[in-house]
Amino acid sequence: MDSSQLAEYLNTHAFHLKFIAVLDDSLTLLAFLACVIFLVIKDKQAFRYSMLCLVFFVVGSFTFDPIRSFDDDKVYRYIIWALNDIIFIAIVAYWALKDKMYMWQSIMVQLVVLPAPILQLFRLVDRHLMDLSYSTYLYKSVLPIVNTVTIVLCFVPLLWHFGQKLKWKNSSVKS
Repeated sequence: MDSSQLAEYLNTHAFHLKFIAVLDDSLTLLAFLACVIFLVIKDKQAFRYSMLCLVFFVVGSFTFDPIRSFDDDKVYRYIIWALNDIIFIAIVAYWALKDKMYMWQSIMVQLVVLPAPILQLFRLVDRHLMDLSYSTYLYKSVLPIVNTVTIVLCFVPLLWHFGQKLKWKNSSVKS
């Protein structure tokens, strides 16, 4: 796709509808807000995780409908989404090992996101390979909780940042 085609696509009504739908998604908006906050307070490690969340949520929003329309048998979507979660966990783990993200935040994120790929694969086996429905309630309740807690973890370094500011302010008042 050359630049003129890209510019043409960016000006289409369909792109704006999709872009506005992404912005309307509250979790995507919260991830964007976290990115802005950590950019302002210059916390690179927290910004990097928030940006990763934002990228994954935006990519997920743009690929959700094409994946569902491509996958008529409702099999490959669960594999793709499980791989997406595994890639997210791998990036977070790698960044923590390279000190590009807080280690404590990385561990918490990995523990929170780990049920998602397991649940995706369980859903695949349960619903589509065995024709059962044990995973329906788990799938509809656990995945939104995982996504929400993943975004909430974007803001945890902000609490630490303000705690450090209060500690510094209290120590300077005592002096």
